[in-house]
Amino acid sequence: MPSLTLLSVSVVPLILLLAPRWIEPYSLLDYEVLNVRPGDRGRTTAWFNMGWWENTDIFPDAAEALAQKMLDLAYEGGYVGGGSVLDIGHGAGESLALHLSQPSPPRHLHALTSLSSDTSASRKLIEALYPVADRETEVGFFTFSARFRPGKDVGHPLDRMRGYLGENGAAKDRSSSFVEDEWDSEEQDQLVEEDESEGIAPDEKGGIDAPPPYDLIYILDSVYHYPPSLPEFLSTTQPVLSPSGLVVFTDIVPPPSLPRWNAFIISYILNVPFTNLFNRPDLQGYKAQLEGEGWEDVVVQDWSEGVWPGFITDLKSRGGFWYLVGRVVEGAQKEGWKFVGVRVKRGKSCETMHDD
Repeated sequence: MPSLTLLSVSVVPLILLLAPRWIEPYSLLDYEVLNVRPGDRGRTTAWFNMGWWENTDIFPDAAEALAQKMLDLAYEGGYVGGGSVLDIGHGAGESLALHLSQPSPPRHLHALTSLSSDTSASRKLIEALYPVADRETEVGFFTFSARFRPGKDVGHPLDRMRGYLGENGAAKDRSSSFVEDEWDSEEQDQLVEEDESEGIAPDEKGGIDAPPPYDLIYILDSVYHYPPSLPEFLSTTQPVLSPSGLVVFTDIVPPPSLPRWNAFIISYILNVPFTNLFNRPDLQGYKAQLEGEGWEDVVVQDWSEGVWPGFITDLKSRGGFWYLVGRVVEGAQKEGWKFVGVRVKRGKSCETMHDD
């Protein structure tokens, strides 16, 4: 008979990050609770990731450190700042603010999320911290599923034809039907979640024109959720990358031995692609798989030791429900779940495929 303990060990780490995508407000995991600092110093941030705990024991500092570590991974791969950046799955906008705080912030920063509530929260945050009049970066917000559907998702940032063949005008016409003031956020979120929306959230200046190809695509703690599979989703980013463009992301990798029944249940309950759960390779095979898809300079780093122990300690120290969650995450670590940081560069084979 399947072990309920093993099932919970496998499911809960994904719930920790995926539940906020469906639950409004965060009724299971309140990010404000996690982000409160000792003594309530400064504003309460809205980070929601597992954090990088190497030099801190405070959740918002750890969460910001993980986001910065992702950017550092991009810098190590040749990204020099500036240029055009696409942030996919940015949540309430803290990672967008991080991009704008860099010594050389992007010239264009595009933000893609499937929840209009996240788009709204991010707009407010960026306008409060970096008003349009005081910044040089052009910021654009897009409310779509991360998965681009050619011919249907007009104006999607992963559509290399955005702004051409009359689609720009069509997108502007459609955007007028998706103004957030006209519908309440609950109705918009339902529309997006039902995968029936063609909505666009233009930036503050009203622009939805395509920037130059993206120099960096940044995906923090969400890529494992995107269909149809990790390799296939990443392939949809290739057409909108510059010739030397990078994609950096974090992933949660199940143990190669995860049983089929376990992967099926997780996939069914959490709407995670089955192929992102079952028969996943070890980290060496993970790297080889990406190289086989045409990516160059592939880097796969195991960040588990900098993530799991500190995150577990923080959760358990909160007591009550959080202590139980920490115990389950601790079990996941023991079962062999890995937290990895990944960087890939658009390869020449990608240019041959998409630049003809």
